[in-house]
Amino acid sequence: MDSILLIGSAGSVGHDIMYLMSSMNLPLKVIGADFNEAKGQYEVEECLQIAHNLGYFPDFSFTKIDLFNIEQTAETLSAIRPRVVCNLSSLGSWWVTRLLPDDEYKKIGPIGPWVPNHLTLIHKLMQAIRMSGIETRVVNGALPDVTNVVLSKLGLTPTCGGGNMDIGVQRIKRIVARDMGVPYQSVQVYGVGHHGTFYTVKYHGPFWLKIIADGNDVSRDYPNEKIARMYEEAGFAATAQFGGALIDQMKTATSFLHNILGLYFDTRKIHEAVPGPNGLPGAYPARFSAAGVEVVLPGISLQEAVEINEKGAELDGIQEIKDDGTVVFMDQNVQYMKEVVGYDCKELRPEESEDRARELGDRLKELYDRYNVGSNT
Repeated sequence: MDSILLIGSAGSVGHDIMYLMSSMNLPLKVIGADFNEAKGQYEVEECLQIAHNLGYFPDFSFTKIDLFNIEQTAETLSAIRPRVVCNLSSLGSWWVTRLLPDDEYKKIGPIGPWVPNHLTLIHKLMQAIRMSGIETRVVNGALPDVTNVVLSKLGLTPTCGGGNMDIGVQRIKRIVARDMGVPYQSVQVYGVGHHGTFYTVKYHGPFWLKIIADGNDVSRDYPNEKIARMYEEAGFAATAQFGGALIDQMKTATSFLHNILGLYFDTRKIHEAVPGPNGLPGAYPARFSAAGVEVVLPGISLQEAVEINEKGAELDGIQEIKDDGTVVFMDQNVQYMKEVVGYDCKELRPEESEDRARELGDRLKELYDRYNVGSNT
């Protein structure tokens, strides 16, 4: 049986995906992979116990992986030859700035300038996949709205991502269903939008939706301004501050798992909002199959959709991504990073990502010390 290789299986989203898969009565072969061998092996044993208690017997195992060692990773990939690879590795999770005081967080919360944390390891993984010579599909969990675009410029394009706009679209489906008084399953929402619009400004930015309820197109009844207001009224626009690491990311995990299974089982289904398909910025509706993903846009052109998502990227602090993969950041965000973090970077070339990620890690530790982050957790 072809396998699913889940890289970052000892992390929070990987943990949730593993536990979800263990409770599904599906013919799955799953290989967890992580640098943290002890925790990675522990998670596999826990998942097997859950599955066996439910009467299910999936094929779960674990292998250690070090993405910094590209040659060794390529050897591992050649030996496993997974049908689908899901990358959940990062050098700094998306929530690390949320631990800071709100005034500081609001300045440096936009994720764009922090892209080295997310690009570094997926870049190395994609190099290893190319070196291995295997044919596989890659679901990238490391800021796919941005990193998939950068990697596409380098000829290292992941298949797609997950989470982000898809999380918001699933919430909007519930909002619309409740507003119309119809069953949730009768509502479909096809979405185009960037992480910047979804997360950074909570839909007070550019996006596009096609909303179908009971077979009828009701999109005109829900203009963007109304959706943003209803999203806020439903409580989804609130930005919670945490005193410790964010653990429960089940909604993110289910989004990624949906995409993994679409590729693994060749479902031919259209998923409503898929981040970074085939190296595009932001999210789009897309059909999943064993061959990959195909963007499907009901009522908007691809050029219009890309323009919406490039504008959304600016809300994350990203001015443009050049043809060589260089990420150019918005001046205001560069200034805030200088002021709060002591980090100066107007343009990021892909080959600089690892060094810049180390620098960001050092600066973040200094901020944590300054504000006693973690002292009470």
